[in-house]
Amino acid sequence: MRVVLLRHGETDRNAADRFQAQADIALNDEGVRQAQRAARSLPTGGWAAVYSSPMARAAQTAAYAAGRLDVPHHRIGDLRERHLGSLDGLHRAEFARTDPQTMRRLLTDPGYAPPGGESGHAARARFCAALHHVLTAERTAERVLVVAHGGVLNLLAKALVAARDDVPPVMVGTCRALCLDTEWTAQGHARIALRQWNAAPQECAGPDRPSAPVTFVGLDDLTAKEVTHT
Repeated sequence: MRVVLLRHGETDRNAADRFQAQADIALNDEGVRQAQRAARSLPTGGWAAVYSSPMARAAQTAAYAAGRLDVPHHRIGDLRERHLGSLDGLHRAEFARTDPQTMRRLLTDPGYAPPGGESGHAARARFCAALHHVLTAERTAERVLVVAHGGVLNLLAKALVAARDDVPPVMVGTCRALCLDTEWTAQGHARIALRQWNAAPQECAGPDRPSAPVTFVGLDDLTAKEVTHT
């Protein structure tokens, strides 16, 4: 099965380069246009459902896609963004200048949890458990769209590229996508592989690139990491 993981459209906090984490902020006008363009770009046929975080920016983006594809839209709480606690609302570039060590830990140390927030391990484990629910519910589907958030998508991709030679150079952009191939083992365990990163959603939903090898990772392995919350 092909899973297209789409980041939501732009919000005012995205445009202002501020952490928004679990603040429930709607799309701005540009974000609406991005979500509509992304929905129109998706090829019709073969989609089982659209799943999304319940946060407004993701649910709005998903609603446009579900309408275009004429499939159900399901909201799952654990697809929400990483909780950043005391960092929520801060200007990213300013924070990076005034506290570069903490910014570096936030971006590179999955065991780090900001005061009142989630560690990268915790956020990834939560997100992957929700993704496992999606795969189980749509086990025989050809394609599924999941609309989520840049922070959790980046955490997932970093874990998946650990077995590969390349590393995503940038966080997935607004209304850009990452593409997963999925399979089930004979023992009934779900495995996923990163096929594309920061791609246009229609490219992610299209045919495989014949020369692009992938490395599958057990989804259970990604949900069993250390969980830290302060």
